[in-house]
Amino acid sequence: MRQKRDKNYVWVFKGERIILRGQDICYVHMDQRKTFVHTCRREYRVSGNLKAAEEMLKELPIVKTHNAFLVHMDFLESVSVRGAILKDGTLIPVSQNRWKQVREIVEEYYHECLRNRDEIQKQNIKLQNNAYIAQEGLCMHRNCGNLGA
Repeated sequence: MRQKRDKNYVWVFKGERIILRGQDICYVHMDQRKTFVHTCRREYRVSGNLKAAEEMLKELPIVKTHNAFLVHMDFLESVSVRGAILKDGTLIPVSQNRWKQVREIVEEYYHECLRNRDEIQKQNIKLQNNAYIAQEGLCMHRNCGNLGA
């Protein structure tokens, strides 16, 4: 999953290439038929419509909260019928028609993240135990020399 977030996405607007890392894209929105990509640092005007952006970003954990908004779920703080709040405090609208679907997608993503985190923690504990056993084995080996073995 990490490789997909590290992928670069390229848009062209008025002859200028805009290259953004997936992990930096907070949300995309349309306003008066103009498409904007938002990162934590700035907003970029890009070519194409929201549907094209959605297709381009399909490998990212993106949820369409409204006809004019796509949100990267890693930047979500909370979601309610009143809107989605990003970690930086930005309020993104959630349409009434999409609320149930948005809630289900976000809940599933959250549970997937928890499962992945638990699996990584288990792997880390196993690696730590193996490192401890290897370290103890080396100590035992040194001690064996003292015992005349």
